[in-house]
Amino acid sequence: MKAIACFLLLALALFAQKPAPQSQPQPQLAAPPETKPEDLCTIEGQVFSLATGAPVPKAEVILRGAQRPANGPAMPLSYSTVSDAGGNFIMKDLEPGKYRLSIQRTGYVSFNYGSHGPARARTLLSLDPGHRLKDLVARLTPHAIITGHVIDDNNEPVVSGQVEAMRYSYQLGRKQMIAAGSASTNDLGEYRIYGLAPGRYYLAARPGDEVYENVDRSAVLPAENCVRTYYPGTIDPAAAAPLEVGPGMQMRGVNLSLAKARTFRVRGRVEGRSNVNVTFVPRGQRRWMYPNSEFMTGPKGIFEINRVLPGVYSLSATAWDGQKIYSALQDVDVGESNIEDLVLTLVPGVEIGGHFEVEGTAPPNLDSMNVYLRPQDETGMMYPSVGVHSQDGTFTISNVALEAYSLQVTGSPDGYWVKSILMGDQEVKDTGIDLAHSPAAPLTVTLAPNAAQIDGVVLNERQQPAAGAMVVLVPEQKLREQSGAYKTASSDQNGRFTLKNLDPGDYTLFAWEDVEYGAYMDPNFLKPVEDRGQPVSLQEGGRESVQLNMIPADAAVKSQR
Repeated sequence: MKAIACFLLLALALFAQKPAPQSQPQPQLAAPPETKPEDLCTIEGQVFSLATGAPVPKAEVILRGAQRPANGPAMPLSYSTVSDAGGNFIMKDLEPGKYRLSIQRTGYVSFNYGSHGPARARTLLSLDPGHRLKDLVARLTPHAIITGHVIDDNNEPVVSGQVEAMRYSYQLGRKQMIAAGSASTNDLGEYRIYGLAPGRYYLAARPGDEVYENVDRSAVLPAENCVRTYYPGTIDPAAAAPLEVGPGMQMRGVNLSLAKARTFRVRGRVEGRSNVNVTFVPRGQRRWMYPNSEFMTGPKGIFEINRVLPGVYSLSATAWDGQKIYSALQDVDVGESNIEDLVLTLVPGVEIGGHFEVEGTAPPNLDSMNVYLRPQDETGMMYPSVGVHSQDGTFTISNVALEAYSLQVTGSPDGYWVKSILMGDQEVKDTGIDLAHSPAAPLTVTLAPNAAQIDGVVLNERQQPAAGAMVVLVPEQKLREQSGAYKTASSDQNGRFTLKNLDPGDYTLFAWEDVEYGAYMDPNFLKPVEDRGQPVSLQEGGRESVQLNMIPADAAVKSQR
């Protein structure tokens, strides 16, 4: 959690550094016309319990806009209400547009209308002018609970230990375990994890904060220690036994005994700095997602990490000096012995300036645009631009560590696409940038009008419109490792979807009844259904109309096995 907080603080600090506006006049946008009273929309429905069929009162119903207003950088519209004693709710005077509906209630899994589960697509609600959507039904799933005890190798309760209910999920095209729920053990070693959606979980327990700590360098540590253990009692996540959890299930007595293993220590110092933030995570893990991986060095920059299992790790350090960040990153290969006297040398982050160039005679407003640097090594951090001057289209990305990054541009005005990204005079849109081996240079992001667009409808096996299907535009083979090259949409209640602001190029279009976000980036997942996609060749300014046959849920499940 500390790592997550630091990441959020860093992002906020970067955005807070937006330079003062220039004195050039700002383009004036026409105010959007007011919606006529007769064009306002209404949604009404009822909330039930999936388990009992009884109405659910006091459920919070939230309707969030799925798109920004046509003019300006304002956030999408949002509405909310609460269900009454009979589970009924109604929302009136809604602006026409596209929305997503969610419902929350204590004791139930968060409900997303049209979704098949966590990290799945939701049905897009399209409200045309004057639309009155009636009889919408939401069935909330009671959450599941897992409880038990954790003991150590001496059969004593583990106090302040951490227990996680984990599930396999796709992260940037790679299937890995992530925590879906967690709890701390009390003085009796008891834990209780609640709020779980139905599904398959793997339980993992570990000692408390003593796993990674600063200790007396003269202390003699035992060769074997209690380490992270997966149910029913293995340190190998591949050998963990799954727990199948049903709606509202209370799975009691899931007890774990922490296993012991030979572990090692990693010692070192951060050169010339004290009280430095140090992170130590298995190679390839996102540093802000890995539990209990962050700590502070001592007054002389000394760190010591104990109870380390053999493996390859990423060791990083960051320190602030006023508004300037310093960082270091290196791999550590822990084999069959302790590692001593590591030295991390901090280097200052760089500042990358840039600007947007717009082809055409009527430049759009750029207030909503940002440039992101996504580390090609997942252990890194994402760096956002600190703001765009609407007057001259410039941006600045500050305190960027010397790593390799992919580039992602968001917030393009409707009808425009990113034609080129140059660093200096080198095209880097598809290749990314490597600041560890090449000096930083100004970025030039070129926007072109006449972006391509796809409009379509998804049909089920009975050739009827399919609501809530996940539509994915998969790029050609050479771009499939770039997450930003994939475009997604969900079909609305009439099976319709739209993908816009698309780059010209060759793609394959898929529609799934049930698929997890990011699964389609995994070649092993995509290969069995590759022939069920529809090839699409997009020209600049082209507008394609397609009809997609949905891949049923059972086919997607087979691909994920």
